[in-house]
Amino acid sequence: MRRLVLIFLLAVALSGCAGLSGEPDIVATVMPPAAASVTQPGAWQPNLDIGARIFAERCTDCHGESGDGQGELVLAGSVGRPLDMTDHAAVSLKSPLIYYEVITEGRLDKLMPPWGEVLTEAERWDVALYSYSLSYADALLAAGESIWTETCAGCEMPALIAPVYSDAEYGAQLNAERFGGALTTHEIGALVAYLRIKSLESAENSEALPLGNISGRVAHGSAGSVVPADTTVQLQYGNSELGFSLAETSLDADLSFSFDGIPLRETFKYVVSAVYQGRLFSRQFAAAPATDVTIELFDVTDDPAVLKISRIDLFVDAIELADLGRGLHVSQLIGFENNSDRIFTSGRGFDDGREAVLLLQFPRGARVMSGDQNGRYVVIKDMENIPDSVIDTLPVPPGDSHQVLMEYFLPYDGKARIEQSFIYSIDAGISVRLLDKLSVDSDLLPLERAEGAGEEFPLYTGRLRADDELELRLEISGDPNSNDSNMIVTQQNLLSLLVGAGGIIIALVAGYSLTRRRRDNGAEKIDKLVAELARLDDDHDQGRINHDLYHRQRRELKASLAELMAEDE
Repeated sequence: MRRLVLIFLLAVALSGCAGLSGEPDIVATVMPPAAASVTQPGAWQPNLDIGARIFAERCTDCHGESGDGQGELVLAGSVGRPLDMTDHAAVSLKSPLIYYEVITEGRLDKLMPPWGEVLTEAERWDVALYSYSLSYADALLAAGESIWTETCAGCEMPALIAPVYSDAEYGAQLNAERFGGALTTHEIGALVAYLRIKSLESAENSEALPLGNISGRVAHGSAGSVVPADTTVQLQYGNSELGFSLAETSLDADLSFSFDGIPLRETFKYVVSAVYQGRLFSRQFAAAPATDVTIELFDVTDDPAVLKISRIDLFVDAIELADLGRGLHVSQLIGFENNSDRIFTSGRGFDDGREAVLLLQFPRGARVMSGDQNGRYVVIKDMENIPDSVIDTLPVPPGDSHQVLMEYFLPYDGKARIEQSFIYSIDAGISVRLLDKLSVDSDLLPLERAEGAGEEFPLYTGRLRADDELELRLEISGDPNSNDSNMIVTQQNLLSLLVGAGGIIIALVAGYSLTRRRRDNGAEKIDKLVAELARLDDDHDQGRINHDLYHRQRRELKASLAELMAEDE
């Protein structure tokens, strides 16, 4: 155990410069950015015609009729020249929200009067968005339309680009997610200009989104601690098409909170968060949550005695790779139980702000196939005299909801041993689902085949309790190639295999057979996601989708599938 602890310390030291960034779903490790209290998309319907009229009546003396900053007062020397709002390169770095705030509050140092008491909220948004659109020359919009027509013939037009995003911010996100970074700065600028104008035109002609209330309370789950009275609560909502909006509120005396006038939309995600001791505690919802949302805060512990491994689930399939040869592909899910009323973290961190929370060692002789899961994991491999390991940067909340996924390759010549050491106590249910031509045995625990578990990938279960010898030992044997001539898996289609294996390991954790699951309430959504994964794999194999975009969409679909399976469980 001491050796593994030393490996943990060394791994943190060597990986501090990895530069990966994480985005935990439940507990973040860093203080969130400051939030502005703003009117949100969908709570108003912008009208550029009204904005143009207000601009002509109230703004041209300084800003000029075209917005170039050459108004009569500027030319007379009465005021300094304001921003040239026809300069797209300069305007694209700002957001419509900045325009709205300046119009509302004024800039007295620049002799810009505040209009918050003169214009209504809707009028201020109208003139802000009209002013922002003055940088969209006809040639720029035409170029953007051409790019959209040529590259996104079947894409959904964004309903409304969130005004909290500048064109540059939204464009960088769009370029990375939809185009794999292939567009130039000018191309993405033209495309976003076109999309923003089209979305504003669509909003003018559409009915207002239904608005609702999202409310709840903040509680403290650690004994002897209380919720600070000055705790702030944040609500983030939106989607990747429209961007995400942020609202912020304070707690009432009874520790309750409420967000009013929030757009309710089936395609939005909603995250309600509270900041406590520099840490963000969040609840995420796929649709607008009910009015009884509870955010629970916890203190922190670094005592590993509060942890134990409560589940070890493996899916084992046989593959043959050109560079590695014949072997086993293993997807392993390790579940942890935190028996305290505090969040566990090791107290050690990386230079990029993430925490080094858990250390798990891969079996001896395994070749790591796990990825970093969008920055959650730090994989340590190919180090002399040090076993390949993975560090989980997501803090472990109280309860038994924490899981770590590991994927690896084991060489296979008719027999293979899975020998894996741990530094945490073990009282775990063990399940092994493997190809029916293989068998599994262990000298540490009896394994029994589960009845009705399926023939192609039968399920074996047992229980491992370990206080001193913290190790899992399994032996796999059998001939996976018997009566099977289609075993070869190339590097190109390995990703498809990983998607399938990931789906099966998730099914393993859920504890249901596929037949039974399809009778559950979530069956339709699960089947739809599986079909989307299959279509995505086919598009990639046929060269119809960018490689980087394929990876991103596959991760998102796999994560959504995991959420649905977890709900079933």
